[in-house]
Amino acid sequence: MIFLFLLLAAWQRPETIIPCQARLELHQQDGLLTVTGHCRNLGPAAARYRYELALLRESSGGRSQNTQRGEFDVAPAQEVSLSQTRVNAGPQDTYRIHLRVFDLQGHTLAQDSAVQIAPR
Repeated sequence: MIFLFLLLAAWQRPETIIPCQARLELHQQDGLLTVTGHCRNLGPAAARYRYELALLRESSGGRSQNTQRGEFDVAPAQEVSLSQTRVNAGPQDTYRIHLRVFDLQGHTLAQDSAVQIAPR
């Protein structure tokens, strides 16, 4: 009986369609960390989305925070660069980076993140 219930529940669940993919690109050189946010449209039609790229950095010298937001259009199967930021970041620093892509109603569609924790 339980098996039948689980089978019925799985059958009635709508398929989850992932419309896009978020991706962070990180490049570290000469004490600077360059962060670029990307979004790839996985759907068959052009789309308009919103994004938020947030970076939090903590070091012995203090704490800094940077958040960038915007709207963008993306063609089918196209990848677009959303935003780029640079921050001083060495091996002794802690940073947390989050990229989120939303539909125009504010629902999260895709996300990516990166974290570096400073050694103690």
